[in-house]
Amino acid sequence: MPGSRFPGGWVLLVLLLGVPFVGFAQSQPAAPDPSPSVLDLPALLAEVRANNPSLRAARLDAEAQATRTRQVSALPDPMAGVTVQPFPVYTARGAQRSQWRVEQAIPFPGKRALQGDVAALGADVAGREAETLAEDLALEAKQSYYVLVRIQQQAALVASFQEQLRTFEEAAATRYEVGSGTQQAILKAQLERNRLALQLSTLAEDRQAALETLSRLAGRPLRADSVAVPPLPTPALPPPDTLLAVALQQRPEAEALRLARERAARQQALAQKQFWPDVTLSLTYIDVVESDIPPNADGRDALALGAGVKLPLWRDKLRAGVEEAQVRQRQVDARTEALEQALRTRIADLTQRLTQQRARYDLLTGTLIPQAETTLEATLSAYTTGRTDFLDLLDAERTLFRLRMDRHALAARLWSTTAALER
Repeated sequence: MPGSRFPGGWVLLVLLLGVPFVGFAQSQPAAPDPSPSVLDLPALLAEVRANNPSLRAARLDAEAQATRTRQVSALPDPMAGVTVQPFPVYTARGAQRSQWRVEQAIPFPGKRALQGDVAALGADVAGREAETLAEDLALEAKQSYYVLVRIQQQAALVASFQEQLRTFEEAAATRYEVGSGTQQAILKAQLERNRLALQLSTLAEDRQAALETLSRLAGRPLRADSVAVPPLPTPALPPPDTLLAVALQQRPEAEALRLARERAARQQALAQKQFWPDVTLSLTYIDVVESDIPPNADGRDALALGAGVKLPLWRDKLRAGVEEAQVRQRQVDARTEALEQALRTRIADLTQRLTQQRARYDLLTGTLIPQAETTLEATLSAYTTGRTDFLDLLDAERTLFRLRMDRHALAARLWSTTAALER
């Protein structure tokens, strides 16, 4: 019949054999049954950010470092002391019995503020490093999730092809019984179906490994009957230079390096401040007892005020501190340059890979799979009229099956590459 997908002779053959047959070219993977056990990517990513123990430890480290600002910017603890004189020292006021002293060191102006800035910037750097870890964990979670999506789609495709092969096997057995087929067709269908069972076992093993990875990232055991299939990306990519500028502006590693550079500058300024002396102020209370020697000693207590200066004499040590701060700043500059180069090459690689993957996916979807479906229809028509054998029909079905498997694998690579570029 003109315009029909399958020729009438094939329908007649199916009716004569009494075997139900549904062309594999029209079979579609069964859609996952929506239920509470469906794993959703946005919810999964939120759970990773909230519950991952490594990320929680990194955030706690940044929080702990933030408390150092108040510690290092405060005045040093005062020192209290007492001096007791077992052998009295006589003065005009009487014998000195003891001295009570309190000292307070006062750093040179600006030192405490710089120490606080260095500590605060260190906490900010730790916070950006925690955010970097969060982005890395999110990327790993996305890639493992896309593996699950691929496995789910391919497993449904394999199960559908298995059922189709079972139909083929029954049809071949019926034809063999009436003397119009060969035993080789039956054996070939059985072999192909058993090979698919092995492939399903491999997919199940890969699925379990991906679930274990996601369980580690989420911080709890994960079990899911199915996963939600995300839309296939069709990104309109800007020029790599534009992406590089965006990356240098938004990536937490770049922000951490900017903060580290500022921190190194404050450390250098603090090292320069070490050449200036700190001051120590003291207050001493002198306990004087009344005495007969001299006769006019009335035992009046005394109060003494004192000041001291810390002498920064060992200049080599101080100059070494300045040199260390300068080297740290150059180290941050080198790390920034390395990050920029890594981003430039990585972005160029990912954009090219994404373009090529998209082109291959479009080729599969728009050309190869339709051609394979057309070839299958022609082979079915030839098989029903006796112009070809069962092995050619099986080969046409297998070709279409493999192309569809490749399409699911390529879609997973597209998702993964897009996630890497977003990272």
